[in-house]
Amino acid sequence: MPHLSPAEKIELAAVPAVTALVAWLAPRSGFRLELGELIAAAALLVLMQGFLRDLWLLREARRKKSTAAPRAARCMCVESAVGLTAVVAGIGLVGLGFGPAVAIGRTSLAVGVAAAMSAGFLLKDFVFEWSPWKIYREKDHAQVIFRWGK
Repeated sequence: MPHLSPAEKIELAAVPAVTALVAWLAPRSGFRLELGELIAAAALLVLMQGFLRDLWLLREARRKKSTAAPRAARCMCVESAVGLTAVVAGIGLVGLGFGPAVAIGRTSLAVGVAAAMSAGFLLKDFVFEWSPWKIYREKDHAQVIFRWGK
């Protein structure tokens, strides 16, 4: 198993902590969401987790003052791409009125939060590049400068 950084250990410990907090704060009777709302909410949770991680990485990068020159690439973080796509799809489903209402209880909410945060943690190091098209692992892709064209 690869070595986990202290930040990764904290993030991994946050998954059950946030899940327990959400389960504790959830209404006892549950609630209903449209399918699009559910998809968008899960994607926003993944994006929020990535945003907090990126703030931490930015803080660490400024503190360490890396001497390595950042490289430019036509790529995007898989976590962000999946999250943004799911948010747009969820909003589209809500806007079109498509999809059934889903009953969400405490247990299903906790499982959903744990699944979304676990997916965010597992996707965090992957990047996709579209010219040439490939998906690869880039541990510190905060140092990669995003470009659309050449």
